[in-house]
Order: sequence, then structure tokens, then C-alpha cells
Amino acid sequence: MDNMVCVEKHRSIEQRLNTQDKRLNNHSERIDKLEQHQSRTETKIENLCEQIKSLVTTIKWAMGLTITTLLGFFVWYIQNM
Repeated sequence: MDNMVCVEKHRSIEQRLNTQDKRLNNHSERIDKLEQHQSRTETKIENLCEQIKSLVTTIKWAMGLTITTLLGFFVWYIQNM
């Protein structure tokens, strides 16, 4: 009788261990996928930051040209008065 109880307990423990191993493996796979996604996201964010920097530079140039054009227009207008 004691032998049967021990065998059943061992079987139960082995099932639990197998279940825990499967869960750990599943979690490991999920963590790997999350890390891969995070690295892709970081790369995309870096690219977006560089694009924003170039856009800001373009906007600064456009504002400079607009202001210069307006100043030129005012000078021309004052000279023609």
C-alpha cells in the first residue's frame, strides 16, 4: 500500500514538474518575442527621431527664407514710396 501511495505521489509531482517546465518554456519564448519586438521598436523610434531632426532643420530654413523674403519686400516697398 505504501508503495502505491509513493508511486502516485511521484507521478503527481512529475506531472506538476512537467507542467511547470512547459510554462517556463512558454514564458521564455514569450520573453524572447518581447525582446525582439522591443529592439525593433527602439530602432523605429531612433529612425523617427532622426527624421524629426531633419524636419526641424527644414522648417528652420523655410522660416529663415520667409523672414528674409518679407524683409526684402519691406525694404523694396519703403524704397518705392
